[in-house]
Amino acid sequence: MTTRSPGVASARLPAIHLSATDHALLTTLVGETEADGVAGLLQQELARAKVHADGRRLHTVGLNCWVHYTDERSSRTRRVKIVPPLEADIDAGLISPLSHVGAGLLGLAQGQSIRWPDPSGRERVLTPVLIEDCEALT
Repeated sequence: MTTRSPGVASARLPAIHLSATDHALLTTLVGETEADGVAGLLQQELARAKVHADGRRLHTVGLNCWVHYTDERSSRTRRVKIVPPLEADIDAGLISPLSHVGAGLLGLAQGQSIRWPDPSGRERVLTPVLIEDCEALT
């Protein structure tokens, strides 16, 4: 399996929770073959995620959720929505689950933090501070 960024021990990773639909869509997106980069990181997250039956309110970051998050390197809070890659538009705040931030935030609850690599490989801490109601995927 692709290794996580240097120095991040699996034991220190926060628990993540996804709906069965989100898990299935994300698994289809990254495939079963071992991947590199963000796709490989997302595969690792999917492998460790607790999957819940659809219809259960999870209070975690999922697909089509607006989330306000902080990045330890920035003093401001950003608002983004994780959408399928073809719908991504960074100027509109729509990010792909195959982006570093998108993959890192998926499955986290408000207030949880994760040490996650940026595109250069340096770690940062991502923390969802507010998760808005998620929209059903159509």
